[in-house]
Amino acid sequence: MKVDFSKVVELSHRMIPREEPFNLQTWVYDVNILGERGEPHSPGTWYVSGDVSFSTHCGTHVEFPLHHVENGMNASDFPLTSLIGEAVVLDFTDKKAGDCMSLEEFKAYDDKIKEGDIVFLHTGLDKNWRTEDWEPYPYVACDAMEWLVSEKKIIAIGTDATSLENFNVPDQPNHNLVFKNNLAMVESLTNLDKIDNGRALVFMLPLKIVGIEACPCRIIAINDGGISE
Repeated sequence: MKVDFSKVVELSHRMIPREEPFNLQTWVYDVNILGERGEPHSPGTWYVSGDVSFSTHCGTHVEFPLHHVENGMNASDFPLTSLIGEAVVLDFTDKKAGDCMSLEEFKAYDDKIKEGDIVFLHTGLDKNWRTEDWEPYPYVACDAMEWLVSEKKIIAIGTDATSLENFNVPDQPNHNLVFKNNLAMVESLTNLDKIDNGRALVFMLPLKIVGIEACPCRIIAINDGGISE
């Protein structure tokens, strides 16, 4: 089996320490600092290790039920069957910040959304990442989210904006609906316009850290023809 890397699309933002909207700190040091955990090396030999401190919502990240459901699934026990699959990209680039993505507009994509799909919303607002205009963003109407979850039976939803909630509605109802149905939510995607024909195989592989409700994630899409025998 071979991978044609010209067909592989990076869907995650590059993460820059101390320049993210959420905390991201790094420290790289000579292994001598580790004492017994380090290994002796000759003077002048480059041999370093590092530490990272980050918000679970830093960069492109996946959120899990524990975010809004007490004792809900966390990053360590969330199934791969809901993190790997076909994704369909829905075009909402005509929307402006603060606009609603309505049920009627989602139903216009009815024939494109298959049961078991990962649904990615392309707003184009990833271009505002790490700027003063990264918020607000278009939001998903609550009845539209209900339709996607209950009728279309999607397995995950994501956006290239920083959220999909209406800030004027309390308690993040879209998040609650998604997580009560044990789905994943992805925020701050990028490069959705590079997915050919709006559909691709997607891999989302967060770290298996016990007890966290979200995790920065490297997400890739493989366009049709990217994997061959």
